Amino acid sequence: MNKPTVLIPVFTALLGMLIGIALAGWEVLPAREMAARASCADCHDLHGAIEWAEAPFQSQIWLLGDVPQPTYFLVNELLPYRHQERDTALPLLDFLADNGVTDFEQVALESLDGGLVVIDRRFVSEHSLLVPYLEGLRFKDENQHESTWLKGVRWIIVVGKDTPLTIDGQATSMGRLLLGGRTTTVTERGNVAMYKSELDGQIYEGLYTHRYTGVLLTDLLSNPDFTVLVVTDARGRVTEFDAESARGAILAQVSGRTTLVLPELARGQWVTDVVSIEAR
Repeated sequence: MNKPTVLIPVFTALLGMLIGIALAGWEVLPAREMAARASCADCHDLHGAIEWAEAPFQSQIWLLGDVPQPTYFLVNELLPYRHQERDTALPLLDFLADNGVTDFEQVALESLDGGLVVIDRRFVSEHSLLVPYLEGLRFKDENQHESTWLKGVRWIIVVGKDTPLTIDGQATSMGRLLLGGRTTTVTERGNVAMYKSELDGQIYEGLYTHRYTGVLLTDLLSNPDFTVLVVTDARGRVTEFDAESARGAILAQVSGRTTLVLPELARGQWVTDVVSIEAR
């Protein structure tokens, strides 16, 4: 009998023993039970959120709409990773209350890739959580279908009960406009930064500017072919613009204030704390 013939029974016996051990482990260990009890939510929670104490969560989360102070936060300032590493979460209601929002109609969460989840107030509960995610935050709610568990949340937009803004006689608010209007991005007039290099002594130039996202004004006006735009701010000051000056204008929240952004004009001519706009 040659050596290969002798090894075949040995190999077969060894393989059978390994298969038997594996089957026994499947029965004895909780693997079968875990697989049977696993749900979509379990997998979403396991693979969709992060439990990594040293991760540099520097993503910005913006709170916009009908809030006392529209602003942004860094993720690592919101979630107490240094004190609690496992199951870290921030209740959405706590986050809103900490920022002065206790009475609202809707809250929307938007991700960097365009995902949007809108939830009525009656469906927001203590189970509505913000959990860590490498790009921003993740929304999670055991009462909601997993399709609403948005990853990479970068904007949280609140629709309040009050309507302090009037556009052509219609009462509204920034939260309603940001959710219901056609948002667009405009570029501010820039400035040229000049610098004498310490490396070669030459003068280098670069254009620095800023981009703002808001609701296109012409979509909000009852008469988009206006000749004069009348804008009133919270102090009662009235400013008029001709149609050319207001071309491409948007309503946006700039530095926490409702602002008429006029890309055709210098920033000093924009109107902040807008309360009323009328097209004539």
